[in-house]
Amino acid sequence: MADITTNVLVVDRQRLLTDLIKSAFSAVGEYNTESVGSYKEALKLLEAPKAPRFDLILLETNLDTLTSLQNVAYIVKQAAPAKVLLFSDFATRSFVDSCVKVGAFGFVPKSLSLKAFESVLSFVTSGQVFIPADFHGRGADGPNDTVTQLKTGELDVLEQLSLGLSNKEIAKSLVMKESTVKLHVRTLCRKLGATNRTQALIIAQKQGILAQKQPQACQDA
Repeated sequence: MADITTNVLVVDRQRLLTDLIKSAFSAVGEYNTESVGSYKEALKLLEAPKAPRFDLILLETNLDTLTSLQNVAYIVKQAAPAKVLLFSDFATRSFVDSCVKVGAFGFVPKSLSLKAFESVLSFVTSGQVFIPADFHGRGADGPNDTVTQLKTGELDVLEQLSLGLSNKEIAKSLVMKESTVKLHVRTLCRKLGATNRTQALIIAQKQGILAQKQPQACQDA
């Protein structure tokens, strides 16, 4: 019986990490791995006239800018029938759930051991969606001090930022003036200790603030 090789594309700007993954997979012998360092490079590779065929794509959610839901949806469409798996140090439950709805096969944290990582890849390549068992419980210990400082409007804007929307799109979605959105973004940056909206979102994701807001939004629905 012939050996089956899984073709993997790693989209991650951390060169050392991608080299380690390629080296580890090479030793296993069951994976053929390529890597690119940005979303644009991934699209260039996938849209090429003679694009290589991948079985699995590991997509980092924090590249040059944060990967938006629209980015994920487009990669899923462009890479089909390859399975797209979010691959990052952190992600919010709402973002992962939204990505699964547009065709992604879940989320794998970079904190996994190599053995566990290989098991996840086998699970996903078989057609199953993977989300860590403890992922749905993250941020469930109650709001931290930053959350209590953020007002409802600021949290709403923060959630919209996590979807990769522009100020104009957020204003339309939340039915508020664009100037109000800009004010909320500035306030979020100040309260989170960030220098820009991208950094504010990264800090909020690491602290689990967006994940903590999910149940509150459900109660209001």
